Amino acid sequence: MSDIPHNLPIDSKVQRLKRRYQGLSRVAAAINDLYIYGVYPSNFPNLTVVLEQAKDHCKELIKETKKEIAFVENPNGLYDLVYDEIIEDADKAKDEPNE
Repeated sequence: MSDIPHNLPIDSKVQRLKRRYQGLSRVAAAINDLYIYGVYPSNFPNLTVVLEQAKDHCKELIKETKKEIAFVENPNGLYDLVYDEIIEDADKAKDEPNE
């Protein structure tokens, strides 16, 4: 008989998403810090172009991951107002003629 426990804890989706967020953030930060190690656009023009594209892609994935974490942790938060969001006055919209 095996001594391996069969009731191992399963990572929650939020934990996996937070680890993904942390990893992507570290990748983006590492790309930003390459100049410290002597990797400049003048030395490696093609490499730095590709790395900037990769960093931009990481930033998009970070945004998506943050949204996914927020949705999993607070599904009703999707309907909250955003800072500086302007909502039309329903009464004014009815009174104005359609053009």
